[in-house]
Amino acid sequence: MPTTESFLKNQNIPILLALSFLFVACGNAELPELVSAPIETEMPQVIEEKIKESLPNGEVAENVTEERIEEVESIIEINRGISDEQISIVVLKSGNVFKDVEIGVQALLERVNNDGGVASRKIKILEIVDDNGEEELALSAMQRIAEEDVFAVILASTAASSEVTDFLAEKQIPFFGWGFLEGFCEPNKWGFGFNGCMNAASSGVPDTSSLRLTQIFYGRTPEIILVTTNDAAGSAFVSQIQSVWGTNIVEVFRYDKNVLTSEEILGDINEIDADVLWLSVGLDKTIELKKSLIAEFLGMVVDDVTYLPGILQSYDVANQLEGGYVFTQFPPQEEYRSATTRIMTDLKLVDGPLIYSQAISLGYWSADLLVSILNSVGQDLDLRTFFRTANVEGALYEPDFAGGPCALQTALSHQDPAGGAALLQVRGGVFRPVVNFNCPLKD
Repeated sequence: MPTTESFLKNQNIPILLALSFLFVACGNAELPELVSAPIETEMPQVIEEKIKESLPNGEVAENVTEERIEEVESIIEINRGISDEQISIVVLKSGNVFKDVEIGVQALLERVNNDGGVASRKIKILEIVDDNGEEELALSAMQRIAEEDVFAVILASTAASSEVTDFLAEKQIPFFGWGFLEGFCEPNKWGFGFNGCMNAASSGVPDTSSLRLTQIFYGRTPEIILVTTNDAAGSAFVSQIQSVWGTNIVEVFRYDKNVLTSEEILGDINEIDADVLWLSVGLDKTIELKKSLIAEFLGMVVDDVTYLPGILQSYDVANQLEGGYVFTQFPPQEEYRSATTRIMTDLKLVDGPLIYSQAISLGYWSADLLVSILNSVGQDLDLRTFFRTANVEGALYEPDFAGGPCALQTALSHQDPAGGAALLQVRGGVFRPVVNFNCPLKD
């Protein structure tokens, strides 16, 4: 069984800030895989969603104007990557973080293709490119891909800077993924996040999903202490959380991550009365600090980085996280709702794992959004009809099963976060759902 030290030394995990308002990555190795289902232990009370989920407004936002219509007419290579029999795509991933993302894509496409494809066209992955989290490799890969007969890209890269996504937009190549990058947000109209635009720095629209997770307090908005790093990432985290939680944040503490200790945090918060201690200091530091904070802080200790399938296989890591809580934007496998069943069933088609990773989930839902838009276009598919459907008329992405991504209107998705989230607790060495994945109300 790996120790905490060896686990951190040999892992590479994305650092998610404030439910991915900002994305940072570190490290260079692989996550372990769980090989068996967890042993049942006492379950925490699961708080079911108490809000009525509604669909996004079907009307296109006011700023969807003649500019987008003109852009439709500017599309030249309208049949790139499309034939009567096939739609060709590429997967770009940072394999040091999103190791198995292509498995999720393959699982979704296997089901779709087995069911006849999209308007009698099969969707084929031409290439899987690993940029290893290096921006230069990501850019050069996309420059090469742009010269090939490719319709779209599944983009699961931590290295996809604005230069990379701007290049894809310039070449009019649609890309799909997790909307933490600026390229999934306005003014770019070629990137589609399965959870909308999650980059508040770009869109100006904060993700309020964490507010719904307060259902554990039975309607009362808790008071929160924020603990984060004294750097640009910490500044972004504080800014975004303050815009959502306002006066319910009773104190903010920022530290130099390299010298931060639990003793220092506990000393600073000792006299403060609060319900939640929200920790956003990166994966390694979270694991190092969390056990002591859980033991001494009377309320909930929450982070937004430790929901990672396989992480609890390390006994030492599981022990450090025991009793703590974690946010996630991805529908958790541990809920075993219809969305989970759907993925697990499709994974069997490609001999995928029984316990799937965050990366697999990312690939699956990104491909699901692509297929949804293609189905909305129908038989007369080309790049112009795709763009018109996705960005002028607006297609509705609405998974038809419980516990999946939140519904979104594609023309609006470049501006707004879809806002799905869940809350889990580590109990008995496994993740246990506390607030099931749920979605916000839409005006």
